[in-house]
This record gives sequence, structure tokens and C-alpha cells, in this order.
Amino acid sequence: MSEPVRVIIADDELISRGYMEMFIQPSPRYEIAASLPRAQDVVDWCRKNGPADLAVMDIMMKSGMDGLTAAGILKKEFPGMKIIMATSALEQSWWEQARDIGVESFWYKAYAKLSLLEIMDRTMDGEHVYTNEDREAMLGDLPVSELTNQQRNVLRELTRGRNNREIGERLCIEESTVRYHLEEIMRKAGIHSRVELAVKASRANIVVSDEDRLNGMGN
Repeated sequence: MSEPVRVIIADDELISRGYMEMFIQPSPRYEIAASLPRAQDVVDWCRKNGPADLAVMDIMMKSGMDGLTAAGILKKEFPGMKIIMATSALEQSWWEQARDIGVESFWYKAYAKLSLLEIMDRTMDGEHVYTNEDREAMLGDLPVSELTNQQRNVLRELTRGRNNREIGERLCIEESTVRYHLEEIMRKAGIHSRVELAVKASRANIVVSDEDRLNGMGN
């Protein structure tokens, strides 16, 4: 019988970490090598003990290094270790950054159609699992999947408390274009004010800035 796959879990939420442990432990295919509260701990553990076969890491951390930064370090130092990024946020740019880093798979914890073990099995079998799980998520009446990249960028700046002029300057677009995008999103979503739009987008973690990710201000 082959040796079990050694897995490292990293999530700053104790309940979420326990949830992953609960599903992984009964499987004869996997062995939990470490269950850690910080992404930095994964880097430190691998440097001390050598890489595990697979790491499942949350992206947002309340303190220290975020999961994407840790994944970039791990891929450089231990390219043979496979990584699954996990998140409850629907920030599309993270999906793209994970692919650029070389992360094998991406799992949306709150919207997943595939279980964690299914993602792990397929990843260890050589697949790169990047499913568009945000298709079921809604912003009011608007499916999140229907937002364009520029609309997501505008929303991201809106949730940071910026006005139309400031958003336009940061994105290098006309203020009128910002206004058009916000009005179009609100019309489709059935939302009646920019304050309500910002609150709902922020609560749903549809967009999270890199600044907030690096400072541990998301999920």
C-alpha cells in the first residue's frame, strides 16, 4: 500500500480549520502533517521539515502573510508541493493571481459545488481545478458572474469609500464612465443607493483590494 499523501492545512479560523480536518482525517488517502493558523507557519514548517505533498491554504489571514504571498514563496522554494487556495471571497483577481503563481487548484469554501476531498483527489491526480464557482453568487438580483472586469474594479474602489472622481482617477477612466457603471450595476441588482451597493458588495466579499488582503481585512 502506498504512503498517504501528507497534507498541511492553513486557516486562521479555528472552525474552518476544524471543518477541513473533519473531512480529511477519515480518508485513507491523506494524512494531516500539520494544521496551522497562519500562512507564514506553512512556509516555516516546510523550511524546517521539508515540503508536504499538498497544502490547503486560506487566502485571507488576520495577521502576518496572506495565503497568496505564501503560495508564491512555496512554489519557488518547493515547486513539487501542490497547493490548493481556499477562500470565501469572490475576488476574481485572486483566482488569476493564483494561476500566475502556479497554484494547482482554487476552492471557494462558501460556494463550492465540489467537496474539499474531490478537489484534493483531482489535484493529486494531476488536474488543475479552477471552477467558476461564483456563478451561483448574487449581488442583489445580479449574478456576480455577469459583472465585467471594469465593473468589479469600480466596485472595489467604491467599497474603499472613494467617490466617483477618485475612482475615475485611480482607474484612469472618465467620471461619467464610473457613474454609468454604478448606475448599471444598481439597476440590474435592484439596489437603490451607492451606500447600499457598497455595503452589500463588501459583506459578500465580491471584491477585496490587494491592500485589504495584505493587511488581513477580508475573509
